[in-house]
Amino acid sequence: MIRNQKGITLIALVITIIVLLILAGVSIAMLTGNNGILTQANKSKVAQIEGQVKEEVNLAVQAAKMYAEQEAVSTATGYTASTHLAAPNDDIITEMEKDLTTAKGYTLGGTNGSGATAGTITVTYTTDSYKSATNNASAKITFTIKVTTNNFEITTIAGSQTINMTSTP
Repeated sequence: MIRNQKGITLIALVITIIVLLILAGVSIAMLTGNNGILTQANKSKVAQIEGQVKEEVNLAVQAAKMYAEQEAVSTATGYTASTHLAAPNDDIITEMEKDLTTAKGYTLGGTNGSGATAGTITVTYTTDSYKSATNNASAKITFTIKVTTNNFEITTIAGSQTINMTSTP
């Protein structure tokens, strides 16, 4: 009988399989779960979309402010943006719609103010990619902008998962 045969033992094979199962379990846990790579990537996607939306809204508000200031200077009667917010065709809404188009996922609405009463602009953002990223079929972000004479202030941001409420352009 020859005892010099080469090969692996059953114990070595079982240990190798156990080690591979442990590595597979750790890898699956790293990919999934609350702190997994896939979850973190999805959270980053939501934060990126929301950051882009916030920036686009801020830029549109700045453009509307500049438009209102230009109109206030060029009209002898004294232009007030707060009285030009009625959707869909009033000039402040039209100015903001140049940047916040429906093709990008935005809808705008507004109500005029009168005298000392402030008007409001409502900007709503929703797209299929945002709904997919948030895993919510009705996901949307709504900005409420208070307009007093020619001053614009974002007063509320609703529906966002990452944007801080305290943001004024």
